[in-house]
Amino acid sequence: MMLNICLIGSGGVGTIASLVLEKSKRAKVTAVLRSNHSIVKNKGFEIDSVDHGKLSGWRPSKIVSSVTEAATDGIAYDFVVVTVKALPDVYSVPDIIRPVITPAVTSIVLIQNGLDNEAPVAAAFPHCALMSGVSMIGSRMKGNTVYHEDPDSIKIGPYFHSGLDRRLQLDKARLFVEVYAAGGAADVTLVEDLVYARWQKLLWNGTFNTLCTLTRMDVGSLQRGGGKGTLLIPAMREMAAVAKAAGFGLPQGIVEETADGTPPSSPFRPSMLVDLENGNPLELEAILGAPLRYARDLRVETPVLSMVYELLKLVQWQILEDRKRKA
Repeated sequence: MMLNICLIGSGGVGTIASLVLEKSKRAKVTAVLRSNHSIVKNKGFEIDSVDHGKLSGWRPSKIVSSVTEAATDGIAYDFVVVTVKALPDVYSVPDIIRPVITPAVTSIVLIQNGLDNEAPVAAAFPHCALMSGVSMIGSRMKGNTVYHEDPDSIKIGPYFHSGLDRRLQLDKARLFVEVYAAGGAADVTLVEDLVYARWQKLLWNGTFNTLCTLTRMDVGSLQRGGGKGTLLIPAMREMAAVAKAAGFGLPQGIVEETADGTPPSSPFRPSMLVDLENGNPLELEAILGAPLRYARDLRVETPVLSMVYELLKLVQWQILEDRKRKA
């Protein structure tokens, strides 16, 4: 059976996901594009991928400029894949995807950064299977060109909720993983405890990503400048302590392993820093605000992370104010 999939958020991550799903030969993707809709509609995507090679003029089955347009064909989508930025302080994902959701038919896949993105979606669509993905891909977009530099490695698991039978929810997640694997992703894994995987990613994302954004440094400069011992490792230890208090103890030695896994010579600029440089809102609440709420409730001290969060809240405020003035 050919699956109908609507993908919302066709940036670097979303476009590679569209490509993988189409390559499976088991899905037709309707991709929702906004700022680059016109150029992609006319010229397609130029893709330079570590997993899939170079493709010129590639397009998914259908390209639309809005979710509303995606809903006009009367298609009951089997899956809606969400790869927009996790910005709960800026917009509501349930409101965005509502036009393309058919209750008891559509399954929802969230491939986003951060923690606790699933609960509002499950509450809004209790009769839909919901799954979530933790992606470790390195992919960025400029115009209609995608630079896919690090392999597409993703863990996907069901977000179990009371609206549907647990086995059905797991079966829907298993189907999506099978299709994604068939499309040639470097590594796709079905997991039942996705929250643990989210805490693991936060150990890097909630520290490197946020500290580089605050200091406007790439990951190598942050370390060479002396921030590794004074800020980075203490922040990672705080994040690991919060995870442990929340019931997700991370392996011994993972802090040092994570810190050492990014070389001081690397010029990599994390996604949040790139968003800041482009004047786009930061995924601050999903990546740092959510784990710090756990810290507060569980009475875990987080002096470094809390300082970084409060300073970045000011940066976020300024970004949103600037966007209001330009609107």
